[in-house]
Parts: sequence; structure tokens; C-alpha cells
Amino acid sequence: MKQRAKYLDVIIDALKALNGMGSLKEINNIIEQQGRLRSIYTNINWKDNVRAVIQRHCNITRSYDGAENIFYSVYGLGEGYWGLISMKEQNEGKDSNPIIERQIESVRNNSNIDSTQREMIIRARVGQGSFRDKLIDKYKCCMITGINDPRILIASHIKPWRSSNNYERLSVENGLLLSPLYDKLFDIGLITFDEKMTLIVSSELSENNQRKIQLSGVQLNIDTSFEFKTNMEYHRDVIFKA
Repeated sequence: MKQRAKYLDVIIDALKALNGMGSLKEINNIIEQQGRLRSIYTNINWKDNVRAVIQRHCNITRSYDGAENIFYSVYGLGEGYWGLISMKEQNEGKDSNPIIERQIESVRNNSNIDSTQREMIIRARVGQGSFRDKLIDKYKCCMITGINDPRILIASHIKPWRSSNNYERLSVENGLLLSPLYDKLFDIGLITFDEKMTLIVSSELSENNQRKIQLSGVQLNIDTSFEFKTNMEYHRDVIFKA
């Protein structure tokens, strides 16, 4: 008799098919395409079980119960991107990764938008093109330091490119203009802004480093739209490391 496929086995195989990392949606799509898991035909909640199994085998989640540590969160908990620890090394130290490469390919193959728009969306991933131009035109300088040399200004997405739709990827209301240090701090979730645009600093950043970076009392004096506030709320809830 053919052995029934287990959740853990099909999740691992799905991530291998995705070159070691993928979104939860991609993992579920592969499992569904392969059709080895009987639960997809009998249990309407099978996708919840996939998520639960991943979390039980990832030692930074609350659900981790001491089982074998097999998976890791690619961008931190909250965004739903998972990777195989056994394949992590092959994807480290690169400008891109299989997740981003698939997203870029999806944009390139999107016949619903013209070629110019597709190129704009792709260039916006690294803060280039019209996305950067619009932010420089709007803010003129680093929103924290006031540095205005465009050579050292970075156009940073508030809600990450990887998690945004194509409109959000180009929207000036989803961007900050920052100098490199602050861009990095914001990108990895060590700083964010509250509803009044007052800087919030992660507890993961030592007080000594906070003083050196001069993070005390920073507040952005800008008009904020509903769209901007919604994107910043996403950053606080999902990216920021409280």
C-alpha cells in the first residue's frame, strides 16, 4: 500500500521546488499542484495545518515545541515567507533571492501592464527610477537628517516591495527618503514611526548605539495621507522589531 504523504514531507518538498524559500501562498500552491496530500481534498482548513506545521518546526515562533528545527522566517515573522534551513546558505549573500526573482519574473510576464510600467515597477525594487525621482521631488532631503545630496539619498519603501502590489510599489505614499544608515535601520525594523510621525526605536538596538546614532527626539514634520499612514501601520505591525 502506498504510504500516505505527511504535511512535513510535502512542505519540505514544496520549498525544495521553490529553490529553498517561498511565501506561504507559494508553498500551498505547490502542495496543491502536486496533489500528494489527501487533506487538500477532505479538509477545508488544510492550509491552516500547513502554517501550523511550519511554525512548530521553526524555533523562533511561539508554536515551536522542541521539534526538529527545519524552517526559518526569511524576512522575520509576520510577512509569511519561509525557507529551508538546509538550503539557507546557498541563498545568502546575494543581491536577490528566489522569492524576489519570481516576483520580478511575474511583473515581466504581466500582460496587463505595458513594458514601461513593468520596468518602472522592477526598478522601484531597489529604489530607482520614477519611484526615487518622485520622492526626491517631494521631500528634497533625508527626512531625518536633512542631508540633501542626492548621491547619498535612498528611496525606501515603507511597506516592502516584496509585500506590495504594483500600485504600492510605485506610490510616493509608500516611500521615505533617507540617508543610508537610517534607511538600513528602517529596512530591518530597528526604527519606525508612530501615528504622529515620532520615531520609535527597537529594544534590539542598544542604548549606547542609539546615542551614537542620535536617535533621541526625532519627529517627521510632514503631512501624511491615509495611504501613507496605512503603510506605516503595516511597517509598525509587521516589520518593526519592538
